[in-house]
Amino acid sequence: MKKILILSLSICIFVLINIYVFAEESFVLKTGISKIDNVPKEFFGTWSVQATRTFTNDEKSFAKDLTNLWNLRRNGNVIELGNPITGATAKVYLNNVEDKEITFTHSEEEGNVKYRDTVIITINGDTFEGINELALEITKKDAKGKPKNEYKKATYKIKGFKFLQ
Repeated sequence: MKKILILSLSICIFVLINIYVFAEESFVLKTGISKIDNVPKEFFGTWSVQATRTFTNDEKSFAKDLTNLWNLRRNGNVIELGNPITGATAKVYLNNVEDKEITFTHSEEEGNVKYRDTVIITINGDTFEGINELALEITKKDAKGKPKNEYKKATYKIKGFKFLQ
């Protein structure tokens, strides 16, 4: 569970805690042409991303501080977020683009766990700032065998610093 959270932050930090758990798989979520064409060119490239948790309802499941690498690239009408260290990649869904503010989402479901990672960043040249919201829904069975859902959430303040290329 903790691995899923830490790795998904990587992807979202975007997309970014699922990297470890889903390193063997690829996911494709396509964006509309009009949205992807509005993404500023500065968005693409390799970023060092620092995350500091600002809220959680489960401190054991979400790390307080994280540092990760994101490699964001366009592949046709798809945005891919990769981790150059692990080699893992994920496709992300582009929700909104307004000037230099970009919102994207990554969702997964594995077994009894549903995961959603939403990132909102504002790009300023070779840096960005924003938030990363993580949500987990875990379905367990109570003593009588009835499904019982557990919800875990965290919000991170994120800062990105672009590697010169």
